Amino acid sequence: MQPSTCFSRLMICAVLAVTAGLMPGCGNIFVPKHKVLVDAISAPGVTKPTGQSYRLLAKKATVNNVPMQVPVIKACIDAALTGVGMYDAPSNVAPDVFIEVSYGTDSGPRLDPAARETFLQLSARANVDRSIDRGTGPELWDVRVGVLGVSGRPETAMPLLASVAAEYIATDTKAEAKVEIPHNAPVIASVRESAIKALEGKSAAPAAAMPATAPASTTPPATEPGGGSPAAPTAAPSASKAPPGPTTGTTAVGSGSMAGG
Repeated sequence: MQPSTCFSRLMICAVLAVTAGLMPGCGNIFVPKHKVLVDAISAPGVTKPTGQSYRLLAKKATVNNVPMQVPVIKACIDAALTGVGMYDAPSNVAPDVFIEVSYGTDSGPRLDPAARETFLQLSARANVDRSIDRGTGPELWDVRVGVLGVSGRPETAMPLLASVAAEYIATDTKAEAKVEIPHNAPVIASVRESAIKALEGKSAAPAAAMPATAPASTTPPATEPGGGSPAAPTAAPSASKAPPGPTTGTTAVGSGSMAGG
């Protein structure tokens, strides 16, 4: 065998070996990623809420005066929380925690669309009084997630935002962090598919409307949970970055569809 032929074969083998070793990394390089801003905080000693029941308390939000589709937001949050082991408490049962939700999009005519943030914030309070419709216990954890430059309606970002928010529940990022999530991440697809199934099920059977509740004194049992996040009354940790833009009012949400606008 000629030396040149041997050398060529060795080179080919070496290139194939190196390529095989690099393929996993190269594959990741070419997968587009979402850049998500995460700001999470947790009270000392709080652990992941696996096995806990919850009820959502939604803040009304508008984007350029157009109501967001609250049932879509709630369905995504429910799917994401189910994925981390939590479950939506029945309307007549006191939940372990109340989760207040804020969501929306930065507004302003001068804001560059590529810099406009769509966000979701979840803030949990312990239900020490075993209330049906509102929580007054200490704040347990708060997580706010956002993504820039969403094209189209902000609800399209909710499978991504809800799945990332659920992952960072009961953690402390110390400051706002930026994480990269592959577009094809299985958890996003799972949340999206579960939300679609839930919405299709509700369209087949009319969902009960949920009465709005006042932030104080007695309120009727919530029947429709919803989706936004942060803040509740008394002292407790809260995410270092307050939700921007258009969030007003508070609505209690139970199992079913989320009320708000």
